[in-house]
Amino acid sequence: MDENNNLESLRVMEIDGSTGKLVPFSQELRVHGFDIYWDSLDPTELTFMIVNHQESGSGISIFRHKIGTRYIQHVKTVKSPLLHSPNDVVATSRSTFYATNDMRSTGSIMRRIEIFFGMPWGYIVYFGHEGMFSIAADKIAYANGIARSADGNSIFVSASSDPSVSEFRPTSAGALLPVRKIYFKDFVPDNISVDTATGQLLVAGFLNTMELFRYNHEVLQGTSAQPASAVRRLRPLPHPHAGFSEERVLTHDGTLLPSNTMATLQRKGVKQRILLGAVMADHIAICDM
Repeated sequence: MDENNNLESLRVMEIDGSTGKLVPFSQELRVHGFDIYWDSLDPTELTFMIVNHQESGSGISIFRHKIGTRYIQHVKTVKSPLLHSPNDVVATSRSTFYATNDMRSTGSIMRRIEIFFGMPWGYIVYFGHEGMFSIAADKIAYANGIARSADGNSIFVSASSDPSVSEFRPTSAGALLPVRKIYFKDFVPDNISVDTATGQLLVAGFLNTMELFRYNHEVLQGTSAQPASAVRRLRPLPHPHAGFSEERVLTHDGTLLPSNTMATLQRKGVKQRILLGAVMADHIAICDM
């Protein structure tokens, strides 16, 4: 969506192995988190990395998009036992990425226990140039949103069950070293976006988790629940030990958008606005600043 609210859709395509022709994507595409990577060495192409919850197992589906065309072309889908519950992904190149694995448990009962008690069993995986998965950081209570600084020197991760956002420094081998962390009171963080112009973070999240659980459980059958949501702006302070500064940008009672899970800043000249999205909503909300 551009600044004039014009919407464009992209077809999802793949190459037919027998004919070499472009045909509609034949696999399942059940989207959760995603990221778009732009390489300054080839500014005409974008790489889409999408958390794809397929029946055969979850993974990361990678697509390429030539700017000016109306489709994305499937490159590959990668899976691993380490990535059985992916939530969000951030690209570090056209073929490498970090992804959050929100919970270690697989059974429904154990997953409920893991969430209820806030067990630090989630982790972040790294998929490197050699095509192998590894655990980059662990002991995270429901690893959720993940984002990358414009210079690539920092990875930011939200932990929903230990309500916090952490900054990590990636090593050459892909491991993530902790740098700083901020804890929240009465705010459960979800996804993170980075304002590339300022380096500041926009964090979408929830204010009433019980109302959120009720909404997610009842939404398909119809619900009166309206989970209140908020957006916080974080600014990494010059010295890592100083942590982040925190600003309350937006708070709403759920009527604007139920349980907004994403917030991102859109600029046009001196004008700014925040775009809000929610995993369970059929629309987005636009807030002028």
